[in-house]
Amino acid sequence: MTKALAKLLDDRLDEVARTSWSVLLARVVVIFGAAWISCNLFGLKVGLAWFVVCLCAEAATRIASRNAMWGGSMTVRERFAYVLCMMINCCVWCGIAVQLWFAGSDAYRLTGLAVLATLLIHAQSFSFRSPVTLMAMGLPPTVLWIVLPSFLGGYHGGDLLVVAFGFPLILAYLGVTGAATARSTIRLTEAERQAVAANDAKTAFLSMVTHELRTPLNGVLGMARALQRTPLNARQQGYVETILRSGDGLLAILNDVLDLSKIEAGRMDLEVAAFDLAALGLQSTELYAEAAGAKKLALACEADAQLPARVLGDETRVRQIVLNLLSNAIKFTDKGGVTLTLRPSPGADGDGGVEILIADTGVGMTPEQMTRLFRPYAQADASTARKYGGTGLGLSICRKLATMMGGEITVESEPGKGSVFRVWLPLPAAEAETVETPETAPAALPPLRVLVADDNPINLAVARALLEAAGVVVETAAHGAEALERLSHEAFDLVLMDVHMPVMDGIEAVGRIRDGQAGRASIPVIALTADAMAGEEQRLRAVGFDALQPKPVQPTELFAAIERLVAAAPGAAQSAA
Repeated sequence: MTKALAKLLDDRLDEVARTSWSVLLARVVVIFGAAWISCNLFGLKVGLAWFVVCLCAEAATRIASRNAMWGGSMTVRERFAYVLCMMINCCVWCGIAVQLWFAGSDAYRLTGLAVLATLLIHAQSFSFRSPVTLMAMGLPPTVLWIVLPSFLGGYHGGDLLVVAFGFPLILAYLGVTGAATARSTIRLTEAERQAVAANDAKTAFLSMVTHELRTPLNGVLGMARALQRTPLNARQQGYVETILRSGDGLLAILNDVLDLSKIEAGRMDLEVAAFDLAALGLQSTELYAEAAGAKKLALACEADAQLPARVLGDETRVRQIVLNLLSNAIKFTDKGGVTLTLRPSPGADGDGGVEILIADTGVGMTPEQMTRLFRPYAQADASTARKYGGTGLGLSICRKLATMMGGEITVESEPGKGSVFRVWLPLPAAEAETVETPETAPAALPPLRVLVADDNPINLAVARALLEAAGVVVETAAHGAEALERLSHEAFDLVLMDVHMPVMDGIEAVGRIRDGQAGRASIPVIALTADAMAGEEQRLRAVGFDALQPKPVQPTELFAAIERLVAAAPGAAQSAA
């Protein structure tokens, strides 16, 4: 094949071929219908002959484009064969139009022209991405459209003049509109490609930014929590609590931004497990009891007696919805109170469902403000952000999460009379089972030796401060290779290992540990990571980590995980004892 032919038969043909596969069933049905008509009009032999030739041409076209069907790319030879088969296929269909034209009836002639018009429309609608296919599918019916009425129609004088100029005029119009459609489609396709690329870049950027922000935030919050465990006077304790509240607020904003980007990119995974919804509601109101008390608001949680003891769903995301709505209600309420109500509410199909109501006596909203309520980065009006703060992401995330679960969020509000947010979620009742006592973190850990591997000196200092305050002997390593060296010559009870490090990262290091290349292969290893994308924990567990602690590290969760893993690990060193 020459270079010119290869350039002409480019990958746009692959897209045309993939599109044509979507109408294969319709084409087969039309072939059978046309064959039946041909048999009745022109006899069994003619009809069957046309039917066989048409099926063979269709089959050859599909064979030539089989690679495109599965999402692959055709070779230049396959594209050439595909174009040739399309032209043959088109000529076969033109054959039945010619038969109809010469059948001797005006009705048959009109039907023949309708067949040609259909071929032209088909060529225009499916082949605008590639000029080659447009010519292959459009040229035969175009020629017949002009020749049959003008030269073989038996028209004379003014009738011939009308036909000779009218039919080409129609073709010219089809060509102009086809070109306009092609240009618009190309622009839309390019815009879609750019939008997808921009969205992917945004998601990657947000992931990188949140990762980079979590690392210094881990230092701020970690040191503040370590400081909180030391003897402080009341004034110093207040300073530390202010640091923690500010840091937690920043962390909440980071989580909201990342959650929204994951949802929009389709990377948010939902888990299904049994949990106690009433307990979740009570815990949520307890978390905001101090904030409500500071504004002298009544905060209550009411669970209907008919609410199932346990329901099936994603507890983390349901909690996120409830906490976001409670936070929003308290923020916009200056007097009165906020009430969280939980009650069963079967869906339209009778399946299990629950209704979560958050009612407040706050400022309320106008209908116009409610139309903007669930838009990302939008708030009721510009003054809202100045007066109450916030990013405008919380409610948008709530609605998207509810939709992902198959539920919905609605709101009723009136200025000056408060608002009622109604969340309906399809959470079916779970089988009753023994509820385990929640894992609590010890105030102090057993005498342990823990190796912390992290390339960031601040993260190492945070880990040392938190662990040493709990009675743990801490040793450090700056990367995975150094950690393996120390594990080969020293005894440790557990390893805290950052995932991203120079020289050797945590994933390679834990793999070598599990292969027995660095002391005890079964030593518990906890991953420390600022990555918060969906599936991260499953990915890290699959390569050998026993648990994951996201940054910023929560001391209570970290201590509970350490105690659990060390107690379950065979051959613990306990060398600090």
